[in-house]
Amino acid sequence: MLLIKLALRNLRRNLRRTLITTAAIALGLSLLMFSSSGTDGICNNMIATGTGSQAGHVVLQGPEDPTAERIPVLSDAPALAATMAATLPDATITQRVFIDGLLASPAGTMGVGIGAVQPGVEAAVNKIDDRLVEGTYLDDDPIGIVLGSTLAESLDVELGDKVVLMAQGPDGIESRLFRVKGTFTMGIDQIDGFYGQITLPAAQDLMGLGDGVHQIAAHLDSSRDTRRATADARAALPVGPDLEVLSWQEALPALAEYVAAEQAEIWIVYTVIFFMVGLGIVNTVLMSVLERMRELGVMLALGTAPRRLAGLVLTEAALLGVFASAVGVALGLAIVLPLSSSGLDLSALTGGTMEVAGLPLDFTIYPDLDPAKLAVYIVGVWLLTVLSAVYPAYKATTLNPVECLKHR
Repeated sequence: MLLIKLALRNLRRNLRRTLITTAAIALGLSLLMFSSSGTDGICNNMIATGTGSQAGHVVLQGPEDPTAERIPVLSDAPALAATMAATLPDATITQRVFIDGLLASPAGTMGVGIGAVQPGVEAAVNKIDDRLVEGTYLDDDPIGIVLGSTLAESLDVELGDKVVLMAQGPDGIESRLFRVKGTFTMGIDQIDGFYGQITLPAAQDLMGLGDGVHQIAAHLDSSRDTRRATADARAALPVGPDLEVLSWQEALPALAEYVAAEQAEIWIVYTVIFFMVGLGIVNTVLMSVLERMRELGVMLALGTAPRRLAGLVLTEAALLGVFASAVGVALGLAIVLPLSSSGLDLSALTGGTMEVAGLPLDFTIYPDLDPAKLAVYIVGVWLLTVLSAVYPAYKATTLNPVECLKHR
C-alpha cells in the first residue's frame, strides 16, 4: 500500500507529463480497437457475401469430383435440412440447386450460371434482393427469373419479357420458359453479366431432381460460431462417402485465404503501434527516474532497499497502464460503437464496389469489436507499459546515493 501511495503521489506531482503519457497510451489502444474492429468488419462483410451467395457458414453437399459431369445431388434433402435445423436452431437453413446452361431470348443466347433458391429464405441471407434496379425479387411464381442487369442488356430483355433456359436434364437437354421479374446489379461483371436466379421447385422440375438439391447451408448470426456449428453438424448428420459437411473456410478456400491474409497483415500495424507506444513509455518513465535522482538518493541513504525503488517505478508504470487503458477503452468504444450501427462509407475512396475472391465487396464498413480481442489488447497494453518500465526500474537500482545527493 505504501508503494501505491507513493506511486500515486509521484504521478500527480508531474500531472502534465502523466496526462501526456496517458493520452499517448490511450490513443494507441483506441487505434488498436478501431483498426481491429474495422478489419473484422471488412472480413465479416466478405464472409457474409460469400456465405450468403455461394455457400453458408456450414455446408452440406456431395463430395466434389472435378471429373464428374454433374454436381452430386442430395436426394434426401428434406430430411437432411430438418436435421440441420434441429441441430442448429438459431441458423437460417437454405437449399440450393446450381445450373450451368444457356439462356435464350429473341435477341440471342448466352451461357449462364443460374442459382435456384427458396425466395423467402434466400432474401434473408443474400444481398441480391437489396440490389434490384428494376422489378421485384422472386416469389412463388414458378416461371419467375431475376437477371443481372448486364445479362438482361445482352439478351435485350426487359421486365415481363420471356426467356428460355436450357440445361442438362436426366434424359438430355431440357428447356423451360421463364418471365423476367427483376434485374439486379452487384458491381461485378461475372455476376451481373452471367448470373440469374429462379425458384428451387422450378429447377428441380427442369433438372428432374425430385426433392433433391445440390447444397444445404446453415447461415449463422456470427462467423465466430462456425467451428462449433460445424462440429455439431458433423456429429448429427450421416457423414460418409456421399455426404460431406464443410465449414465456410473449406467450402470457399479462396475467400478463407484472403481473410487470413487480411488478419495477418493487420498484425504489422499492431506491432508498429506497440513499438511506438513502448518507446514513449520508456522515455517518459526514464525521465521520471532521472529527474528524481536526488529524491531517490535520499531514500537510498535512509536505508530503502534498491529493489523497493525498482518496485516503486514499476508500480507507477502499472498504475499508469491501468489509467491509460481505461481512458483508451472509453475513447475506442466512443468511436467504434456508433460506427458499428451507422457504418463508415468508404465508397468514395474505393469507387463503390470491389471484387475480392470473385465476390462483390461493399465498402460501407461496420466495425465489429471482438470482446476476446479487446481483452487481449487491454492486457497487452498494460503489460507493455509495465515492461517498458523494467529498464528505468533497473536504472534506479544502480544509483549511487552519494552521487544522487550531489545531483541538482
